[in-house]
Amino acid sequence: MQQLPPQPAYILHSRPFRDSSLILELLTPDYGRIACIAKGARRDKQRRQRALQPFAPLLVTLMGRHDLKTLGPLENAGQPLWLKGRAVYAGLYANELLVRLLPEGESLVSVFAAYQRLLVELGELSGEHSSALELPLRRFELNLLQALGNCPELDFCSLENATIQPGRCYRLTPEDGFVPVFASAGHTLRVAEFYGEDLLQLARLVTAEDSAEARAPAVLSVAKRLNRQLLAPLLGSRPLKSRELFRQVYAPE
Repeated sequence: MQQLPPQPAYILHSRPFRDSSLILELLTPDYGRIACIAKGARRDKQRRQRALQPFAPLLVTLMGRHDLKTLGPLENAGQPLWLKGRAVYAGLYANELLVRLLPEGESLVSVFAAYQRLLVELGELSGEHSSALELPLRRFELNLLQALGNCPELDFCSLENATIQPGRCYRLTPEDGFVPVFASAGHTLRVAEFYGEDLLQLARLVTAEDSAEARAPAVLSVAKRLNRQLLAPLLGSRPLKSRELFRQVYAPE
């Protein structure tokens, strides 16, 4: 049986398989999202199943020639992040996005790095108010959309071949990304319209150059509006289970 080199991994989702096994959806740097069978994992509750928890860094060995691999030896690759409260649901939301959107078997190292950063940030925010989750979630969504090629450049207008300008208004289009539109004084933004200064702050948000201005609630609100527009055609009409679960547990704040 072919054996792949050991690989860092996180478990995104698991489901029962036959009498005693699990089918796992993993996130890895070299193989992206990949599925495998953890044979006997439901029977070995004292050791193997306890290790197969979400948000825990693992080092896994996968075996087999087919798309559905078999999980071989595994070991912990660091301390698991015990997310609490609202941070748990934020992590589950990120996991569901990755399962729904990532192509199977395609390496996206930037997504793996963005996910690791998200978990660290969520671990630091465990127990906080929902608003504290906005920054890590919005940044992760933007990182994911950019890696998938579904987010236009946030600081560049291809129609003008120029940098996005503060003080101007831009409309998001499927063909050309952000295109300039005329906005008179007192102009009310439409759903797909954004101010140049906000787009520039979003561009900084997804890099190490983000500032206090980029983390402002008003900018994060713009990021949420933009991300929902970009995610909607990718997710389709099927609702996210993690989002519904969060709404059931936590009343609107």
